[in-house]
Amino acid sequence: MAIESPSLPLTGHKPGAMVFAILYMLESTTRALVLTVMPLQALEIFGSDAKVSALYFGVTFFGLIAGFGVPILIHRYRRRWVYSMGLLVGGLAVVALAFDDPLGQFTGQVLRTLSSTACIIALTLYVLDFIPRNDLVRYEPLKLLLGTLPWGLGPWIGIRLYESYGPWSVAAAGMGTALIAMALFGYLRLTENPAVAAATRPPPNPIESIGRFVGQPRLRLAWTIALGRSGWWSLFFVYPALYFDARGVDRDWSGAVTGAANILLALSPLFGWLGRRYGIRLPIMVAFFGAGITTLAIPFFFDSPLLVAILLLVAAFFVVMLDSLGNIPFLPAVRPLERPLMMSVFRTYIDIGNLLPFAVFTALLLFFDQRAVYIAYGILMLVVGAFAKYLPRRM
Repeated sequence: MAIESPSLPLTGHKPGAMVFAILYMLESTTRALVLTVMPLQALEIFGSDAKVSALYFGVTFFGLIAGFGVPILIHRYRRRWVYSMGLLVGGLAVVALAFDDPLGQFTGQVLRTLSSTACIIALTLYVLDFIPRNDLVRYEPLKLLLGTLPWGLGPWIGIRLYESYGPWSVAAAGMGTALIAMALFGYLRLTENPAVAAATRPPPNPIESIGRFVGQPRLRLAWTIALGRSGWWSLFFVYPALYFDARGVDRDWSGAVTGAANILLALSPLFGWLGRRYGIRLPIMVAFFGAGITTLAIPFFFDSPLLVAILLLVAAFFVVMLDSLGNIPFLPAVRPLERPLMMSVFRTYIDIGNLLPFAVFTALLLFFDQRAVYIAYGILMLVVGAFAKYLPRRM
């Protein structure tokens, strides 16, 4: 296959962690604006927590299958086009949601999932190309620090726009930020690093990638850790909003709690320093146990929205620690020539982190109230925390 010449930013310097963190921040803004709007809008359209869970399950299943096609698209069209189209599709997703009907809700969620998948895979490949392995522990916290602004303010701004001006105001803001991100990415003119461009050739089918991934114990463990934290955010971004709404709490609460949890991402540099100073094994274990115990405590205070909000934020503190360190076990473990292939499998932790919890939650909500959701996931966090002890001590 042809190898492209490197095309670096117009400054003439090799792109570093800050460039990729800024791209992540801009891409996140479009998704964050509808983070709280989506479950509330879905509840209005479909009428019950169980139906909302079923919707998220269906959308996630579609995204899981579609994710294996991204390496093929990267091979065929190059990652710069895949990333650019991912940004555009993210803007179109917000527009689809603005139609405020079942078809618009389903289409918007599907497009949002496809956008997230394409952007995550393409941007991670750029990171692996250009950031030295020993700097990865610095990049992840920096990325999350810059992500504090969109993920901290975006949910609150989105719900305020939705309540005050309607869904089309959210669509305009979301599409606008997507176009800004596309313009910046075009200005930077990033392409593949020629040293590893040959690695973009996909396998004959996704099963081959899965087999290679499962055959490597360090990749399996890294995936399990990422799955545990991703699934908790899936719970957090849907069920607290439904809980507060069912108790007649002002919807601004939902946006505020979601935003406050994401503002905790500002602590990422601190957690990054802990990882560099003490290694990531112990902080990851502490974070899983802390989040699991706090999540298990929520049902015992279900009659008090204030205490539930506080416990959610405490649990979010520990999960942000996992966000800061939880991808690091994968990044140095993946072999350079398998990066696109293994990344397509590894990022399934996002879809599986939605798919399995929402499948279980949908079943639980047929027989129990929402408290069962927190009990089930709290136990899972404790189990994954126990598995984290198998991380290398030197890591």
